[in-house]
Amino acid sequence: MKFLLITVQILIGLALSAQNGDLKVEIERIILHDTDISLDDTPGFIIGIVDQDSTYFVDFGSKIRNEKEGLDANDIFETGSITKVFTASLVSVLVDEGFISYDSKINTHLPLEIQNPRMDDVSILDLIQHTSGLPVRPYFFGAKEKDPQNPYGYYEKEDLLAFYTDFLPKSSNEFNYAHTNYGLLEIVLEQATGKPFDKLMHEYIIKPMDLESTFVFFKERKKDVVTQGYDRASREVGPWSFASFGASEGIKTSAADLMKFMKVNLGVIDHPYVPIFAHNHNKEVDTNFNESIKTGKGWQIIDQRKRYDIITHTGKTNGHNTFIAFVKETGTGVIILSNSNIGTRDLGFLVLRMINFNWKRRGDNY
Repeated sequence: MKFLLITVQILIGLALSAQNGDLKVEIERIILHDTDISLDDTPGFIIGIVDQDSTYFVDFGSKIRNEKEGLDANDIFETGSITKVFTASLVSVLVDEGFISYDSKINTHLPLEIQNPRMDDVSILDLIQHTSGLPVRPYFFGAKEKDPQNPYGYYEKEDLLAFYTDFLPKSSNEFNYAHTNYGLLEIVLEQATGKPFDKLMHEYIIKPMDLESTFVFFKERKKDVVTQGYDRASREVGPWSFASFGASEGIKTSAADLMKFMKVNLGVIDHPYVPIFAHNHNKEVDTNFNESIKTGKGWQIIDQRKRYDIITHTGKTNGHNTFIAFVKETGTGVIILSNSNIGTRDLGFLVLRMINFNWKRRGDNY
C-alpha cells in the first residue's frame, strides 16, 4: 500500500510537471508572437495561474540574473499599487466587524485641529473609490524627496496631514485615481482603531489568510529581503521604505501568497472572507481611464459587455512590477510578479485569455 501511494504521488507530480511545461510553451508562444518582451533583456518574472481547482507557477528567469537560477513562488516582491486592493480588503473586514462604516466621514476620525471643513462630505468610501477630489500626490510632495529612488521614505504622515488640512478641493464625486487617497486612508484607519496600519493588516488580512511571506513595512531598505529589482536600464535598485503611504504602495508579498489572496477573491477556496470580499468586485464608479473600466472597492473592473468582467489591478515600484486579474465566472486568474520596472505589459491579459479560450476549450463566454 505504501509503495502504491508513493507511485501515485510520483505520477501526480509528473503530470503536474508536464502541465507546467505545456503552459510554459504556450506562454512562450504568446511572448514571441503577441508581445515585444525580450526574455534576454528582461531581468525575470514569475507567473501564477489558477484554473478552478488547479494552480500553476511558471518561472521566467533570464541571463541578467546571475545571483541564482530563476525565481521561486516564495520570493518576495514589492507590489506598488496592488497594495490598494489589500487595503480595501482590510477596510471591508473592518466594516463587516463593525469597527467603521463606508459612509463615515473622514473628518470624524481625525483630531479637530487637522480636520478640513471643506472636506466634510468626504467619506471612507470616497477614499477607496478615488472620488474624494484629492490629487495623485500632495502638492509639493517632491520637496521632501531626498532620494529619487525612494520617494516615500521621507514624506511623513505629519506632512500629509498638513497638506490635507489646507487642501482646497476643486471637485468631488468624480473619479481621479490618487495615491493620496490611500495615504490618507492609512491615517484614518489608525485613528479609527487605535492601531498602527501594519498591525491592522497583519491581524485582519495577513494572519487570517495565512500569508506567510507578506508584510508592509521595514524601516531600512533591506535589499536581502525582497528580490533584487532592476530599473529600465537593467541597473540594480533598492526597495522602497515608507514614512507614509504604506497603505497605497507598501505591501511586499510572494507569488504563493498573492495566489492565496486571489483564490479567496475568486471564491474557489473556502474562507470566511469570500462573501466579504465579493462586495468589493461590484462595478460602482465610472473611471477616466476609458469607458469600459469601472472601479469597485479597490479593484478596477473591465466591463467586457457580452463577456464576463475582468477584475484587475497593477502596481510598480522602481524595481518591481506586479499584475493580478481574474474572472470569477470561469474560476480563472493570473498573477505576474516581475523584478523589473518595465514589467511584462499586457502579457497577463493575454495569458488570462489563453487559459479561458485555449487551455480548457471553454468557448467564448470569457
